[in-house]
This record gives sequence, C-alpha cells and structure tokens, in this order.
Amino acid sequence: MSDLRELYQELILDHSKRPRNYHAMEGPSRMAEGFNPLCGDHFKVYVRLDHEKISDISFEGSGCALSKSSASMMTTVLKGKTMAEAERLFQDFHQMVTGHR
Repeated sequence: MSDLRELYQELILDHSKRPRNYHAMEGPSRMAEGFNPLCGDHFKVYVRLDHEKISDISFEGSGCALSKSSASMMTTVLKGKTMAEAERLFQDFHQMVTGHR
C-alpha cells in the first residue's frame, strides 16, 4: 500500500473513531440537516456566526466512517473562517470532486 493511501486511511479512521466537533450546539445561528436515503446517513450541522465569521461549528448524527470523517474534517477546517472563505472552499471542493475545473 502506498504511503499516501495509508495516510488517507489513517486520517479517515482517526476522524471516524474520534470525530472533532461532534455534539449538538445550543443556540446556533444556523442549522442544516441532511439525510441520504440510499445509505441511511443522517447528520445535522450547527454553525454559530460572529458577524461574518464562523466562531463555532459542530455536527451530530450517524453514518458510515467516511461521512462521519468528512463532517469532522469539514468542521475543523471551517472553524474560524469567514463566510466568504467558507464559500470559496466549498466552490473549490465542489469543482474538484465534480471535475469542473
């Protein structure tokens, strides 16, 4: 197995076993809920804004290791970002995974 693949699997497993920011948030500024009927993944994401900055972000729910890890990594990356920075990250990621670069 390549070093990159091992690192990827290690990162996914770490975030799945010990997800960061995994809790319901009291009094969020915004909340979104997603459910995938094909696999049963169901998550809620909570965001607290301080003006245009993401001062706190968390999630809760259930799903496979990949979806839980993805939510954990997303909350880690977005905490402290402005809404504009978060939107740019979303656009970049969306273009990368859809091949529309």
